[in-house]
Amino acid sequence: MYLMLKDTEVMYFDLDDFVVNVIHNDLLPFCLRSYMKLPKSLKDILHNIQEIKSYLSSRILSLSRDNAKKIYAAFQIPQLDSIDNRVNVCIRCKGVSIQDSYWVKNDNEDLQWSDVNIRQNKLSDIVDLSLSGFEPTITTSKICPELTTKGLFRKGWVSLGDTLYLLKSDKTSDYVNTKMEVLASEILECFDNKLESIEYVSDIKNTVDGVAVVSICRNFIGESYSFVEAWEVMEYHKRRKIDFRKRCLELWGNEFACIPVLDYIISNTDRHTQNYGFLMNNDTGVIERLAPLFDFNCALVADYFSRDASDTLSQMFNTTETLRELAYQYKDKTNLIFREDKFIRLAESKFNQDYRHIFERVYSRIQELGII
Repeated sequence: MYLMLKDTEVMYFDLDDFVVNVIHNDLLPFCLRSYMKLPKSLKDILHNIQEIKSYLSSRILSLSRDNAKKIYAAFQIPQLDSIDNRVNVCIRCKGVSIQDSYWVKNDNEDLQWSDVNIRQNKLSDIVDLSLSGFEPTITTSKICPELTTKGLFRKGWVSLGDTLYLLKSDKTSDYVNTKMEVLASEILECFDNKLESIEYVSDIKNTVDGVAVVSICRNFIGESYSFVEAWEVMEYHKRRKIDFRKRCLELWGNEFACIPVLDYIISNTDRHTQNYGFLMNNDTGVIERLAPLFDFNCALVADYFSRDASDTLSQMFNTTETLRELAYQYKDKTNLIFREDKFIRLAESKFNQDYRHIFERVYSRIQELGII
C-alpha cells in the first residue's frame, strides 16, 4: 500500500512482506524524513517497518481520551491500545486527518484525495458520541475525523456550511478548563504584533451527563498546508544536527519567541510538543511558517484556583526550564504590544466579574515582563 500526500505517492510499504520503498523523501512526514534507512541488512528493514508502524499508530486517538471506547465500539474496532491494533485501525480509516493531507491507499485502489478528504467531503457526524457521549443508533463511516483527532479532552468536529469547527469540553463540575480556554483566547487578543492565535467561543450542549459548556474553534488547516507537530521538527533537526531553537528564531524571530512569553502570561501549563507546530506546504514539503497558537484548556486554570504555576516545568522543548525561565529567555526577542485599554474592558465585562483575581494575576505577569 501507499502513503499518500494528497494525490502524490510518497512511500510504498508492505508490512507483511517487510517491504519499504521511499518514493519522495522530501514529502515524507517529518517524523520519517531523513530517518528511513537503505535496506542493506535485516536490521535496516526492521527499523523501517517499526518506524512506519509507529507513525501509523500515532495517527489514531488514544483509548485514554474521553468517550474513546464508545467511538471504538461504534466502529466495531477492538479496544486494544497496542501498536498493531492502532496500525490496523489507521489502515481501515485510511489514516485521514483534519490536521494534514496524508492518507493510506491500498494497492490498485481506485481512490483519489478528493474521495477521502474529510475537510471538503461531508463529515460522518458523530459529535454526539465523541463529545457528548450519546450512544449512536447506526455505525458511521470509518473515514471520519474522530479516529484521528488527538488529545485527552472530549471533543468532536462539526461541519457548518463550508467550515469545520472543533467542539471541546471537560469533566470538571464547573467546566473550568473549557471556560478558561475561551477566556485565555480573549486575553491573547489584547496583544498586537504576536503570533496568530485561534479564537475560542463558548456555547452549551446536551450530553449524557446533562448540559455542558463547550468551547468552539474554527479549523485552521486548509488544502495548501499540513500541520506538523513541533516534536517531529525537533527530531528532524536533531538528526540533521541543526539547533532547533536557533533555527526557529532565525526564521520566525518575534513570532516564535511569543510562544513561551504568552504562555507564561496566561499560565499555560500544557504547551507540549504536540500542542504547537508548523505549516508545511503540501506541494513542496517545505515548512513555510508557524501554525497559529491553539489549545488553551489548561491555561489560567492555576489562576482560577489562586495557585502559582510560574515554576511549573515547561514542556515546550522537553527540558527542565520552567514557564517563567523560558519567558525571561525570550521576552527581549519579542515585539509584543499590550493593549491595556482592551484588557481593562475585557476585565470589566459583566461576563468576567467572577474572574477579577485572574485578570490581576495576568496583569502582574505582564508588568513583571516589562511589556506594558
